[in-house]
Amino acid sequence: MQQIPGTILDAIEAIQLPSMPQVLLRFLSATNDDQTSMADLARVVEQDPALSARVLTVANSPALRSGAEIKSLDQGLVVLGTRLMRTLASCLAIQSVFARTAGDMRYDLTGFWGHALRVGELASAIAARVGYPDPGEAYLAGLMHDIGQLLLLGGVGDSYGVLLGRSDDERALQANECTLLGTDHSAVGAWLVDQWNLSSFMADAVLFHHRPANEIVEADPLSRIVWSAHSIDNCAAAEPESALAAAVIEAALGITAAEVAAIRQTCSERIAELAAALGIESTGYPKTLPDFATPFEHFRSKLNDTSVTYSRLEALVRDMATMNSLQHNLTALCSEAEIVMALRESARILFGAGRIAFLFVQKDRQVLSGANIAGQPPLLQRLEIRLDSGQSLAVTALLEQRPASTFDGEPEAAALVDVQATRALGGEGILYVPLCTRGNRIGVMTYGVTAAQYARLLPRLDLVANFANLAAESVESWRAARDREQEMATTMKSGFEQRARKVVHEAGNPLAIIKNYLKIVSRKVPDELGVQQELTILGEEIDRVTQIVRSLVDVAEVPKDTGAFDVNTVIDEMLALYGETFFAGCGITVLKSLEPRLSPVAGDRDSFKQILFNLWKNASEAMPAGGRITISTRGDMLLDGQPSVEIHVSDSGPGLPPEVMQGLFKPLAPNRRPGHSGIGLSIVASLVERLGGRIGCQNQDGQGACFIILLPQAKGQPSE
Repeated sequence: MQQIPGTILDAIEAIQLPSMPQVLLRFLSATNDDQTSMADLARVVEQDPALSARVLTVANSPALRSGAEIKSLDQGLVVLGTRLMRTLASCLAIQSVFARTAGDMRYDLTGFWGHALRVGELASAIAARVGYPDPGEAYLAGLMHDIGQLLLLGGVGDSYGVLLGRSDDERALQANECTLLGTDHSAVGAWLVDQWNLSSFMADAVLFHHRPANEIVEADPLSRIVWSAHSIDNCAAAEPESALAAAVIEAALGITAAEVAAIRQTCSERIAELAAALGIESTGYPKTLPDFATPFEHFRSKLNDTSVTYSRLEALVRDMATMNSLQHNLTALCSEAEIVMALRESARILFGAGRIAFLFVQKDRQVLSGANIAGQPPLLQRLEIRLDSGQSLAVTALLEQRPASTFDGEPEAAALVDVQATRALGGEGILYVPLCTRGNRIGVMTYGVTAAQYARLLPRLDLVANFANLAAESVESWRAARDREQEMATTMKSGFEQRARKVVHEAGNPLAIIKNYLKIVSRKVPDELGVQQELTILGEEIDRVTQIVRSLVDVAEVPKDTGAFDVNTVIDEMLALYGETFFAGCGITVLKSLEPRLSPVAGDRDSFKQILFNLWKNASEAMPAGGRITISTRGDMLLDGQPSVEIHVSDSGPGLPPEVMQGLFKPLAPNRRPGHSGIGLSIVASLVERLGGRIGCQNQDGQGACFIILLPQAKGQPSE
């Protein structure tokens, strides 16, 4: 693969990608609409190559990627979540406005955008025609095949603008790029896709889309598809080249010229409809490269006409708008981890910085620490800087409440801890920006930057500092809200415990009386009547109710019972006690299939009784006109590699409503069903978890609901 010069990599690594303003506006509107689904957002994002690249870059970042690769927009948007997407949209819009004001947006992207969408649509259609397993991947590869042009435009700027002005088409542009830059846009685009670490040929498809026809015939299917889509769009108006491309496409993919024409016509109509919906006048723009919208010299003269005072006022208003928008979005985030993640990605977008980390003050130990912060490099997770050390620039920045950088002094004078932080973030130097509010020092934002990045940040250091102040306020506000909630919870717990003690005392007396009367009845009833077992079970149930009531005085988790019990025995005992009440008396037939000689299950039998009680009660209430309940057990099952017993409880009722399935095993609103607390299934789930097991549920078409429970066998018990 062609090597990209280091100077070009330094310029493009901030990933500043201009988007079509029409798409960006629609994206911003969609993220602010609570009714917009992730699928709707994906349909908007896939209309712009820069936006698609940004979503996939953030979704595949170490802070968000949990192992599985993200190579579709739908997956990427789910990983980001609505709140982070809203913050991302605001930052992209702000960055776009800032770039336009600063003179960086001098190009008309209409032709580039239309070409990218047409190639994406063509690639998707071709993939479907040849049976490629993932047409969505083909669409993304086609959409972003020229993404390198935007990276170079955002990174190299004026120098690349000169190349664009000299080039009539992509072939000429590629030659000029190689001559003057030592690389080309296909290699730069492939570099970006490589950053996502996908097990895919998408990067190769981007890299190879300008390769000669005789080479592409032997390439992988995705590369052939994207090359063909690119050729079809480029040759639409050139008959000789169109005939040559058609011959190569037929040889590479087996698609005839007639089929190519039909595919091109369908895709062109679709793009025209999309352009009309977005208010874009034409997607058939003859030049497929970013094109000058305003001559540079004229643009510069307009900037020089602006007074210094007006420039400062404009910057102040712009910065206020930036901070207000971000603050509004940050207040909607639900955890400190979400806030830190949003701040990190926002700073990357706004300032084009490299890797960013946080060091927070640990007040109890008077140190700056990067521990327990998502997305941090492992070294920073272990790094601690004493606040009284006086050596690290991080402490200087925090105590003096001003940004501090290793670029401001002699490199050899940097403290070792600053050198370690620089190495952890992979930069040439480091910039610390204090996180301070009026009454508190929160920590520092840590930017690992190159010399070129620091030079770009230096004129905007005031905005960087304001952003850090906003970050500090957001973190402090969330922590204050958390502390208030904890204080309220403590107060409520105290009041609850007082009331619970009173309830336990009041309920204990009648329960004791009932237990004593059961003993009297047991002595008076002759053994030959065969009711002693039922009376014994009733006594056990009263003991269980007594234990449940007594547990109210201790909100803490009840210690797990280390004993064991036989699942089948408990089921038979519960049927003897509740079979008439729940089933026989309601016209419900019980089908029982219990595997004999099951190994004992670890835990306390009372928890399992409560699980059965709740599930059977729900099943009985779901079949008021009668029906069927099936109870079965099976051994020789595995739960996380551990021998377990499986219990099935299924009924012939109507099944669980969709809203219950969506929040399965979570408490429901208490007024959803009068007379019901709405917490039965959540109690079941917590009891199963307490027994170390797992529970699932599914609606069976026309057969009601089926609950499946796996409980681990007691240790030392062989599987039958």
